[in-house]
Amino acid sequence: MIQVLMSTYNGKDYLREQIDSILSQDCEEKADVKLKLLIRDDGSKDGTQKILEEYAKKYSTQIEWYQGENKGVIQSFFELLQRADDTASYYAFADQDDF
Repeated sequence: MIQVLMSTYNGKDYLREQIDSILSQDCEEKADVKLKLLIRDDGSKDGTQKILEEYAKKYSTQIEWYQGENKGVIQSFFELLQRADDTASYYAFADQDDF
């Protein structure tokens, strides 16, 4: 499994395009590897959480997200690393606007 770790903060303008881009990767078809996305929201105030909830519901086997306090990008990624699935073969990091 490949686990993508993403931190979000007020990213509603970019988030759909980024998540769609990640989910469109053909890891399973080309390498027989599942892709999962773990997202931590860093206290957004722009509706980012609503988008995350929508995607987590639609792609419940691939996307997990949770709300955190605003800690800044570095601490947000450190927290994601602590929650990462230790059975993953690979990890990738993504910002909300890394289309």
